[in-house]
Amino acid sequence: MHALGSRSSAARSSSSSSVCLQCQFRLLVVSRTRARARARHHGISRCSSTSAIATPPAIENEENEAVGTQQLADEARTSPSDAASSTGPPPAARLLRPDPSRRRSHSLAMFQSIVERQARAPSIPGVSTGGTASIELVQDVARMQAMLEREGATLAAAYAYFDERIYPQIAKDPAGVPQIVKNQVAAVLLNRLALEKPRDFESGRLPSVTRITEVMIELDVLRPSAWATLVIELIQHIYRQTTVPDAYSSIQDYETAMARRDALLRDLLGAWKAFCAQRPTPESDSPVKQSKPASPGAGANPRQKLTLQQAFGELFPQHLVPNLLKPTFAAFATYKLLTDPVNRSRSIKGDAAPFLQMMQGLISRARPPRPGDFLPISDAFPDLPRFVWPKKQPDGGSGTSTQSMFVYRDKSTELRVTVHRQLGDAIKARNLGAVKKAWLEFWGEAAVPDASRVAQLVQHPDMFDYFILAYTVMRRPQQAIEVWKNMERIGIQATIKTWNSMLQGCINAGNAHGINTVWSRLVASGTKLDKAIWTARIHGLFVCGEPDAGIRALDEMAKIWAARQDPRYAAIAVQPTVEPVNAALAGLLRLKRDSDATKVLAWASRQGISPDIYTFNTLLRPLIRRGDMKGIDEVFDTMRSINIHADIATFTILLEGTLNHVGDLAPDQQVALVERILGAMKASGVEINMQAYAKMLHVLLREGDRAGAPVKAVLAHIWGRGLELTSHIYTMLAEHYFSRDPPDAAAVTALIENRRLRENRGIDRVFWERVVRGYCDAGELPRALDIFDRVLAAGSTVTLATLYDLLRSLVAAGDLAAARRVVEAGRKIGRAEEPGAGAGAGGLAEGAAGGRYWRHRFWHLAYHHGLLGDQLALRFREANEGSL
Repeated sequence: MHALGSRSSAARSSSSSSVCLQCQFRLLVVSRTRARARARHHGISRCSSTSAIATPPAIENEENEAVGTQQLADEARTSPSDAASSTGPPPAARLLRPDPSRRRSHSLAMFQSIVERQARAPSIPGVSTGGTASIELVQDVARMQAMLEREGATLAAAYAYFDERIYPQIAKDPAGVPQIVKNQVAAVLLNRLALEKPRDFESGRLPSVTRITEVMIELDVLRPSAWATLVIELIQHIYRQTTVPDAYSSIQDYETAMARRDALLRDLLGAWKAFCAQRPTPESDSPVKQSKPASPGAGANPRQKLTLQQAFGELFPQHLVPNLLKPTFAAFATYKLLTDPVNRSRSIKGDAAPFLQMMQGLISRARPPRPGDFLPISDAFPDLPRFVWPKKQPDGGSGTSTQSMFVYRDKSTELRVTVHRQLGDAIKARNLGAVKKAWLEFWGEAAVPDASRVAQLVQHPDMFDYFILAYTVMRRPQQAIEVWKNMERIGIQATIKTWNSMLQGCINAGNAHGINTVWSRLVASGTKLDKAIWTARIHGLFVCGEPDAGIRALDEMAKIWAARQDPRYAAIAVQPTVEPVNAALAGLLRLKRDSDATKVLAWASRQGISPDIYTFNTLLRPLIRRGDMKGIDEVFDTMRSINIHADIATFTILLEGTLNHVGDLAPDQQVALVERILGAMKASGVEINMQAYAKMLHVLLREGDRAGAPVKAVLAHIWGRGLELTSHIYTMLAEHYFSRDPPDAAAVTALIENRRLRENRGIDRVFWERVVRGYCDAGELPRALDIFDRVLAAGSTVTLATLYDLLRSLVAAGDLAAARRVVEAGRKIGRAEEPGAGAGAGGLAEGAAGGRYWRHRFWHLAYHHGLLGDQLALRFREANEGSL
């Protein structure tokens, strides 16, 4: 029997220092019949008040379902009369136990007594006891704990409840919340978040490392070693993201991966910014002065002999130095990551500057760190030391300079990464000048590079292939040949990849004659051919409008393979496979030459070539577009007969045909159709990825508000799996709301606020630009300007088209001050829309590319209304001379 049945026993409990607060929280959440019976049967044990993390028994749900945030809150507010009217044990059983509402009241009174007693207790130096907690706050923390104890509970739901209900109460009066309450939040939620987050750093379901750090510090529950473990896990995760362009199949994939990596780096820096904010800063001294490197003559200063951990501890005197081993290593590993010439990112350069300045000051005062200083961490994270210390340091390490430790990638690798990115941008923009500039940076100014330069170049033969591709795309065969000659001049031999680069360049340029010319020279060279280059040739002929030549090339491949014993064909004979067949099939179906496609399939069968899933997906696309159900059934029957299973691409193709005109159905039929599709995908063993969800939503949203019900069903399916919407999906939703008549700007505002998109680093520029332009069209200029000031003008690249729409609206509204801000933003960041634009005097675009840039209508509008300064106006007139 608990000592909760009388006021006197509650008082005795409140006066006992051995009563555990976790037990009080546990009592508060026992509200269901089975939970109360369990508590009565087993009792609630008393435990030491020094327990760090509560491990309460699970609270069962009678319906055996996970209970959401709102339901949990509603249960806690159930009145005694409601409880009495619900189904329960017989009257005799109810007489044997205290009234539930009385027990809850006494439990709350006990907890309140504990908190108040803590507040009245004499303060201990260095320990903050805080003030009194409200009953509502205590109940909310208890509800959060109960939520996590239920079957199927998720930390994401618990954090959402904390963020919505608990944190605002704490933030309103931090000093009035007892530390014991904050410690309970840490034990129940924050510590678990720190353990769970490393499992999926890129997921938006859980708060960022930055947010976890901020809340821990605000609640004064950050424990340096545990927090640093989370940070080290993040550093290790970032190091494992490859930055080598060849690891990605396309430039777009590479850039996307680098953007994700930049987001992780920003999260890492955000966590350090929050942690470093704890540093005491005397008014007489600035952070710059504190972190200033020691002068050259300071070598005799005893402080030079400090270890990095000791120097780090001086910056954070509130923490004991022995507890700072992991944070010191985390700081040093972050420094190495940010200063690595290969891994560093330009996009976070400004954010990283304060942290790097602090670390440079510490490193200059301490002896160079050694692997032996962090042996316990090396055992726990064996992958990290090889990144932090890529070269084995001599034991003792005193003779190793700090400078040598920070540069562990050779210059040729850094050069390759830089030029590869420049060249990729130039190809996308078809900017010949940018390609030439990248070549000069790669090859150098001299006609023949010196020996040291050649030693760097020969390490990256693939870059010559990339330049050949770039020049061929821009129909500059002579420059491509010059690159080829230069490559051979320094001892790099052309390979089949080199020839493929030239062939791909012709394909991208739509140059069928170039494809034939390159092929003839390739065959004449005696180079051993492979399946990939044959497929590229066949695909390229279809792309360039020569389908009959493509079919002949496929037939030629088979004939040469049949005559492969002939020495003349030894190098070029390659066995036909399904890949070139698929290339021909896709080209024919795209041209609506279905009869020829059937002949190609028959030909492939005679050659003994078996179709794959790509073959069937290619066949399905036109059938679904025509609504040919008989043909679709035949394709699926054939797939089943040869045991080929549908993949995500198959269902994506089906989605467009199945959901087309779904708005003509009744809402319940729409939802049933969507659920049937999702169920079929799951039953087929196909994992539904976000691209499939996005395709489904795209097709549904084309129907407008007529398909509102299935759109909600798809969103519920996504959120039910604990997934976060992608920036692309958010953009589609915003466009849908703006497309209403009149535009529904309020719905977009609610979307941004409800989903906290301003804090979501995964939301890209495209979404925010669409929102700005939509607000302008909807007449919500203050909201458009707010998004621009808070999101886009903070450093993101903005297209001139978006700047034009915003500037036009501001000029029409007569807000010239804001209009000038937009023009200034255009000067700083708008020119990024013009790829490869150089920087001349004053940082303005020069040359032909710069001329196109200055002829954009944004600058004409700004010039017409006198919003350009003297220098910008002069540059504008020069670029538009003769057209004004």
